[in-house]
Amino acid sequence: MERQTSARFFRKPIQISDLQDDTPIIKPAPFQIVREIILSEAQYRRFQANLLANAPFIAAHTDLTGYDERTGFRCLLVTSRKRQDGILVDSEGYDYARYAAFVSDKRLLDRQGVVRDNLDLRERER
Repeated sequence: MERQTSARFFRKPIQISDLQDDTPIIKPAPFQIVREIILSEAQYRRFQANLLANAPFIAAHTDLTGYDERTGFRCLLVTSRKRQDGILVDSEGYDYARYAAFVSDKRLLDRQGVVRDNLDLRERER
């Protein structure tokens, strides 16, 4: 399996379908995953439906994301444990997905050494 090292990032997408637009105007850009956020299935569906909503799990890590000339987008991987897909997020200092890209198979991403926030486990503990 070949690793995925670039993705098509969209500025201020509203919902998941906006990230699946195949317009040739958006060219793939390199990225680096700085943290993985694992949500419950319900949380992930809500996030996919409203990518512009302020999200505490993004707000907690705005200092980690941004664009770097050498490595490209420094982003969070937001996903759910039971799904293979995910959303790469560069918040650019905001509390929402200011730049985002859809990833259909997170197994193709280099996640070695990436810190994971298991928010779905925290929700189950309550």
